[in-house]
Amino acid sequence: MAPVQQQRIVAVFIILLHTANSYLNPRVNNVHRISPGLPIVKRAIYHEYDSFRIQQSSYIATTYTKNRRGDLSKCPLPKISSSSLEVMNPGRSRFETRNNGGAVSSPYLNTSILLQGAGNLLASLASSAIELLRKYWWSFPMVLALFPPYCVLFKGTYASMPDWWSVVNRDNFATAKITNWSIASFLGSNIAYALSGIYLHQRFRFCERSQRGSLEFRPSRFSNLGVWILVAGLISTIFHSVQALGSYALAESLCYLDHAVAGSATFYFFDTCGIPSKVTSLIGALAITTLVISTPSYAWFHSSWHYLSAAAATRWAIDGYARMS
Repeated sequence: MAPVQQQRIVAVFIILLHTANSYLNPRVNNVHRISPGLPIVKRAIYHEYDSFRIQQSSYIATTYTKNRRGDLSKCPLPKISSSSLEVMNPGRSRFETRNNGGAVSSPYLNTSILLQGAGNLLASLASSAIELLRKYWWSFPMVLALFPPYCVLFKGTYASMPDWWSVVNRDNFATAKITNWSIASFLGSNIAYALSGIYLHQRFRFCERSQRGSLEFRPSRFSNLGVWILVAGLISTIFHSVQALGSYALAESLCYLDHAVAGSATFYFFDTCGIPSKVTSLIGALAITTLVISTPSYAWFHSSWHYLSAAAATRWAIDGYARMS
């Protein structure tokens, strides 16, 4: 191959290389990537810089073809105007050129730009946090679950319930003759939550069978209602088991967790199903009455609370689904 043809091939390669670099360099926003909404002045600056890069590449290639040894250090680059430099690093207030093989660099990012970027980041995080609080407001009662670990880690003691809402001691469950039977029926009453949760899970499934016979994940806004009931029933069973058969101090700590889950479940039902119907409200009011009463037989009244609250939750879910439908 003749030397002239070799030089032409190298020149074309250099032009393609510099043109590709103008598109791939992350510091340069090419004119083809400019939004049509940008002001005409900015688009003119971008176009000016692209024209400079093309002229620069052509100049290098032309000089290279004239230099048989291919020494690029002997190819001085044309000067670039300050207006064209603005496109290389948008948003920077100060630029300077250094004679370093024709490379152009910016010394630093202005402090005000950094502060503005940090402020925008904080504003975005605050907006996201507010949006999360609005969407998941029903989870606020879960804060109660943090109090027992706080007492153990920082106070070295178990958490205790307030005097006006204390945990009933197992000695007050019933008379000594029927204590075992009362405890068994008391703990067994949590089965109401299991039955309610299973029913709601069957009614509002997470998965549906397609026409081909395969299971597809299709949850609705009501699918988590059964999960909340099952979780509340599990926590209630653990708490009351410790209350009736284990440590009273540990039972007080578990009582916070029980209230946290029950409160969040109630608010989630309200957020999903809306205001309950009159019948559901009547069942709920009766359930709350049995919750407050602890004498003469705590086991009997609290067992009634389990049954009535599970029934109210089931009816509340059905009311909400009927209303949405």
